[in-house]
Amino acid sequence: MEEIQYKAFSLRTHKKNWRIKRPNVCQFELTFRCGLRCRHCCTDCYNKEEDIKRELTTSHVKLIIDKVYNSGVIWLCFTGGDPLTRQDFLELYSYAKAQGFLITIFTNAYSMTEEIIKYLKKKPPFVIEMTLNAVTKESYEKISQVEGSFEKVMQGLNLILKAKLPLKIKTQITRDNLGEIPDIKKFIEGLGLKFRPSSDLQPRLNGDLTPCNLRITSQEALSLNGKRQIVKDDCQLLPHTAHRTPHTDLFQQCSVGGGDCFLIDPYGNTFPCALIRKPVFNLLKVDIGYAINRLLPQVRNRKFVTDSKCNGCNLREICFWCPGRAYVEKGDMETRIEYYCQLAEETAKHIG
Repeated sequence: MEEIQYKAFSLRTHKKNWRIKRPNVCQFELTFRCGLRCRHCCTDCYNKEEDIKRELTTSHVKLIIDKVYNSGVIWLCFTGGDPLTRQDFLELYSYAKAQGFLITIFTNAYSMTEEIIKYLKKKPPFVIEMTLNAVTKESYEKISQVEGSFEKVMQGLNLILKAKLPLKIKTQITRDNLGEIPDIKKFIEGLGLKFRPSSDLQPRLNGDLTPCNLRITSQEALSLNGKRQIVKDDCQLLPHTAHRTPHTDLFQQCSVGGGDCFLIDPYGNTFPCALIRKPVFNLLKVDIGYAINRLLPQVRNRKFVTDSKCNGCNLREICFWCPGRAYVEKGDMETRIEYYCQLAEETAKHIG
């Protein structure tokens, strides 16, 4: 059997499936429930019992996982909220693992337990991506707004480390933890892991702009992670757009624009963008192929229809602006966001 490096396999698979218009990645929000109430979180607005009661049952999640499998997806990400808060998480994980998915788990480790770790050690995920926004009790709990959460998160992290599970740690930089970046960086690198900061904040999914008030300045964002931190980690660039020239009028430059990824919310709705959640199709009623074939024409190769200043801007390759961010913050997918303009201009000056 031919051996192949993972990076080569991943790139080859993404390119092949993109050519035949088949998605590679599914991001499944199993729940909006979370043990934390982080001040900057964009989904916390739905971390309420009345919304959680409407979420999918175990059997319905399994039905949708079957549909994801039949669509040809290889990479499956369980996210939330925190997916570990579902009482049936291990049952759902086991079901998806048996299908052969490469599974990523997004978590803050607050709800990590020895039972979960014991199972994951036997059947490891592709990777656990944990968010750690502070390394002192005072700062962590100021952000999480939950007393006692720091100790519990550290316990969860230690369980992951002890089990030697594949782990990445991400840090959301806000005004709340900006002054502690050196300590956070030192702590994470002391674990033998890469420090992965992000300064990008969006409004909550219900339109609440409060998280935007926690944004750091463009100059502060540039100082992150050494020389600069302007890396589009959150939205995957497409293989066919990796060497695109400036002044493109392609509307969506991320994986959404190429149909490489689709998302599912805790109610079974699917849509191509985490921030533009309409139109939607409910996967309890239709198959993924049916939904995607009707969603993708609305985003694939879409062009600007207004004289937006973002259209043709030669800084788009280093700008965090996107139609989704414009939509949730301004209510219009083609409207510029001044904060991202300043950040892109400062970045351009910085890199010459």
